[in-house]
Amino acid sequence: MSMKRSTMMIVLSLAAAAAASAPVTDIAALQAAAEQAVRQEIPRADGHVIVQAQNLDSRLRLAECDRTLNAGIAGDGQVRAHTTVAVHCEGSVHWTLYISVSVDSEFPVLVARRALSRDAELSAQDFELMPRHLPGLTSDYVTTPSVIAGQRLRQAISSGEALSLAALTPSNVIHRGQQVTLIAGTGGFQVRMSAVALSDGRVADRIRVQNLSSQRVIEGIVRSDNVVEVPL
Repeated sequence: MSMKRSTMMIVLSLAAAAAASAPVTDIAALQAAAEQAVRQEIPRADGHVIVQAQNLDSRLRLAECDRTLNAGIAGDGQVRAHTTVAVHCEGSVHWTLYISVSVDSEFPVLVARRALSRDAELSAQDFELMPRHLPGLTSDYVTTPSVIAGQRLRQAISSGEALSLAALTPSNVIHRGQQVTLIAGTGGFQVRMSAVALSDGRVADRIRVQNLSSQRVIEGIVRSDNVVEVPL
């Protein structure tokens, strides 16, 4: 082996050894920064919340940061059951690591007493309040019976399933075949007529109604449980 080649190998070995011994950022510090970024965005009213950063590869070697790690929720900044956090070093070295953080909560929530179909009109008798360990925040779920007043299911739920806010949608306030008051007018001028709803509708929905006097079918906007307005 030539002297030049031997010297090169020694230099490379020394460089590798130096790199291996260079200070690196502690994995636990990365996880703690990610978890703290999520915790500080959780409302105090959310009760017992469990925040857990993902396990990181023990071989991860990020140069030691000579400043306090800066961490924030990526994307829209909203806390979800699985939240991505960007952890940055903004010191003499610059790097960014994205860490997934799981969020779970333990709290009493409304649970279905029986299976309920999509579009089912809800009542307090359909649910019971029970403690659950669930993904996400307390604010993602229904915890008081008063919330379901005037609501129906956007999607079917099974017996024993916790009721989430995402599963709710406003109930229809007018039903097909119901007699309604049809209002038409502008400014101070207004005409009221009797009509029959030809479809179900929620407040602000557009539905078709039939004028009982003229038998004419027109489209109007649901304003309440018995009033449909025809804009002019």
